[in-house]
Amino acid sequence: MSEVADIYSSVPMQALLAREMAALAPILSGAYGNYGLILRPRQASADLPPHLLGTVAEMHVDERGMFAGPVQCAPWQLPFASESFKVLIAQHALERIADAAACVAELSRVLAPEGIALVLGFNPYGTWRPWLLRRANDLRLGSAQTCSAQFARERIDTLQVRFPGLMWPRAQANVVNTPASRFARFGSSWLLIARKRRSALTPIRLRSAARDPGRAPQLAPGAHRNVA
Repeated sequence: MSEVADIYSSVPMQALLAREMAALAPILSGAYGNYGLILRPRQASADLPPHLLGTVAEMHVDERGMFAGPVQCAPWQLPFASESFKVLIAQHALERIADAAACVAELSRVLAPEGIALVLGFNPYGTWRPWLLRRANDLRLGSAQTCSAQFARERIDTLQVRFPGLMWPRAQANVVNTPASRFARFGSSWLLIARKRRSALTPIRLRSAARDPGRAPQLAPGAHRNVA
């Protein structure tokens, strides 16, 4: 078993992933749309809570740091039309990608206007850090603030940051149902909730100049981009 597979198969990690998915349930219960996308750190990490989405595409990060699943691709070259997904979930996937900022830009492209992005990451200053780095030293731990800034550059607004994780990496019988501690911000993980802005641009009809030859504008070859 590989180092990466071993850490995500461990009992503490399975408890954490299940708790995080449970924390998403109230949000996903009101989310609706034709398509959603979930990115996982490895295949079949935890069950997705009930939701109103028509179809959810699931992908995971493989040993090379690429996305695998129904389709295989680089994290910065998603084979989906722009503005395709109403909901995006990235559960500890960005930490296993070499260029997380490029992946965030691509996720922003495929997120529909007014769509919701839910990103879970390990707390780089939290109580789980020593345990994580002893078992998977290739993890690229980043803060919620860094992730928020990356999304902001793509016109994705952060609505809230929550801390749904656990204080210590140990198995607990009632781990999923235990309320979050007031010290949770120092624990295992953070949850960033963000929304894509709807375009505020209004098309304006401009009067043609006298010397305007009146030809219709043409896009340069390769400038077209698919939209959902």
